[in-house]
Amino acid sequence: MFCFSIDWHPNNVLIAAGSSDFKARVFSGYIKELDEKPASTPWGKKMTLGQLMAEFSNGGGGWVHSVSFSSSGNKLAWVGHDSCLSVVDASRDMLMASIKTEYLPFLSCLWVTENSIVAAGHDCLPVVFCHDDNGNLSFVERLDIKTEKAVGKFSAKAIFQSMDKRGEREGTGSDQDTLHQNAITQVAVHSGTRDTVSKISTSGIDGQLILWDFKALESQIANLKIV
Repeated sequence: MFCFSIDWHPNNVLIAAGSSDFKARVFSGYIKELDEKPASTPWGKKMTLGQLMAEFSNGGGGWVHSVSFSSSGNKLAWVGHDSCLSVVDASRDMLMASIKTEYLPFLSCLWVTENSIVAAGHDCLPVVFCHDDNGNLSFVERLDIKTEKAVGKFSAKAIFQSMDKRGEREGTGSDQDTLHQNAITQVAVHSGTRDTVSKISTSGIDGQLILWDFKALESQIANLKIV
């Protein structure tokens, strides 16, 4: 079994981990000799070092690529190779919600408010989901605005330059209609805090680092609402 992702709880004691056995887990990282005694959380009271606090599976069959605690620490989100996004709310008796998406598998997820999650992966674009106060999980909108690639005539020199740079031929239709041209491997906070993120960054296999400004995007994309 391999661990693919970890995320620290806001109390800096609990650790979430996503693994190759299709499960997300929460462990205690409390070291009695070094740490102040943490307050109890909805994840449990016993927090000895290495204690398994909780274990979850969405019933699917995908490696868990990324895990993320919400700003309160009461919610845990994870994405797997089965193209699902799942959320569990410890403050509501471990109520779990899961959504099977139409997208290729996500590789990274991040809470940007207490109710909004951004996930991204093999489809080369970030997608926003909402986990509302009733525990329902739903798709909101993709952040990347689809653009049309211009197709024209290319000289032999341009074709060989493209093959040299990217290992592909211009004009073959292999270009993505997204800003990222290959899988996104990480979504991170750029500006703001986990409860009110204003900008995120994404990085991918294509070597690009792209910033996404929520305020600007909400004015450009009709269905986009970060709540």
